[in-house]
Amino acid sequence: MTACINKVSVLGFLGEDPKSADMQGGGTVVRLRVATTEHWTAAGGERKQATEWHSVVIYNEALGKRAMSYLRKGSAVYVEGPLRYRKYTGRDQIERTASEIVVPKFGGDLKLMDKRQDDAARQEVSGRNRAAGERSDLDDEVPF
Repeated sequence: MTACINKVSVLGFLGEDPKSADMQGGGTVVRLRVATTEHWTAAGGERKQATEWHSVVIYNEALGKRAMSYLRKGSAVYVEGPLRYRKYTGRDQIERTASEIVVPKFGGDLKLMDKRQDDAARQEVSGRNRAAGERSDLDDEVPF
C-alpha cells in the first residue's frame, strides 16, 4: 500500500494584515496572504526575482488568535498545512477556483519568525538603562 501526503510548507512575508471573519456555524477563520520570493542570476549576469503569492486559511482558533495579535503586514511567518482547492462564484458571476493552504483545527502549523514587538521594545529600553549607568534588579549584588 502506498501512502499519500498533502502538505505544503511556506516561509515568507505577509502582504497585508491578517483578516478575521466569523463563520456561519460558529468559530472564526483567519486569512493571510504570504509572499515568497525566489532570486537567481540569469545567463547574462542579470539578477532576477519572482514572487509567488499564497493564500492561507486558519481554522485553528489558538493559531488564529496568535496571528491576529502578533502578525502585521511585512511579518515573517512559517505556515504548514494541506493544499486545498475550492470553487466559488465571483461578483461578476464567473465561477473561479482558489487554491489555499489550510491550517485545520487539529494539525497544521503557524510559526512567527519575527521577534515580538513588545520584546524588542523592552530590550531597547533595558539597553538604554544600562548605557545610562542605571542599575536593574538583575545587577543587585549577591548577599554571600
